[in-house]
Amino acid sequence: MIPIRPVPCRVVASLALAVIAALAACKADDPVATPDAASADAGDPADGATDGAPADGDRACQAQATDYQPRVMRSATDPFPPCVSDQDPDTYVVIDASVSTIARVAAFEEIAAMLFTAAAPPAQAFIDARILYLQSNGLESRVSRREDEHYPPATTSGGAPAACNTLAPAEQAAHADRCVGPVVLAPLLGDAFAAGATAGAARERRLAAARVEAGLLRFLYLSVFKEAVTCAAAPQDCDSSWAYYGGGDQRAGGKGLARYARGLEPSTHDRAFDGVLAVRCWRDLDDPADGGDDATYAPLRTAALAQLDRAALRAVALIVRARTVALASAGGDDAAVHWELVRHLGPTLLREAAVRAPTQAVALATELARTDPAAVDAAAIVAILDAVFPCP
Repeated sequence: MIPIRPVPCRVVASLALAVIAALAACKADDPVATPDAASADAGDPADGATDGAPADGDRACQAQATDYQPRVMRSATDPFPPCVSDQDPDTYVVIDASVSTIARVAAFEEIAAMLFTAAAPPAQAFIDARILYLQSNGLESRVSRREDEHYPPATTSGGAPAACNTLAPAEQAAHADRCVGPVVLAPLLGDAFAAGATAGAARERRLAAARVEAGLLRFLYLSVFKEAVTCAAAPQDCDSSWAYYGGGDQRAGGKGLARYARGLEPSTHDRAFDGVLAVRCWRDLDDPADGGDDATYAPLRTAALAQLDRAALRAVALIVRARTVALASAGGDDAAVHWELVRHLGPTLLREAAVRAPTQAVALATELARTDPAAVDAAAIVAILDAVFPCP
């Protein structure tokens, strides 16, 4: 049931459409509610981290034919049958009252207040932030084992599927794309915390903070998708996906990745929250105790995962875009700091870029490989992002 990668933005599977349409037949007969007003935060990006003007989303963007649309007549006209998410388009209904992921995103916000600042954080801030990062059952415990579910499972040297955190370092390295947590993120973050805590120069502390921000944002994005995938077997993971996106807030709020999305493009935040609700809707319909209905609801699951991932990727692209725009008008240490985040967060986009536009993906990878911000073609990066990731 677990797809290797989500459905690309512009691809709609006709078979999935047919099955979903059949499942949704009864919803069209339901009484039609009053169309929802725009979300209250649609024009208020002040509480988001921008480092640049809000992006102008492609006005031609439309929901995919397979998308769950709770803000359009409470989902009465989309292909999803009636479900728990229809009750309130602004509210995720938790499966388990205790969602431990909320505390991890709260820790991210505390770290952000300490390190993601315009001025160089003091060395002690890195020490304090690392303590938060290393809390028992906290961020580090998940970063060090995070797998990218867009790729096939890793295997042992003997070829047996295995969790990345059970593999030897050499085996993890052989599956670096899947084992991104232990191979890429944990070393990046560990080194950045250490560098910031020991660096005497303000420039080096700022660069270290940018690496921490990039690593944790990539972790949050990967976690939103991972938990949405694994909630097929563990329903409470749907709650974790919601919490990794917005820190346990509902649509009108948003911490973590949602805070960035709301500040840069409220429509992307709304579409990401719609995606979270889509996953919850599928989970409500597909009884986890009844394996007999899994195939029936598989198209819904595929559609929900694709919808959520498309919007979350757009959020990442917006962050990379905003920092690239800021880089273009900055100089000296400021330019170096912006580029430090872009070159470490930007690779998150390369997998999907290669699916959508291989030639532009190569050009983006070439720019991201540069270490000197003065050599970067910022306009080219922005143009690629706008062309490849135009819609949430």
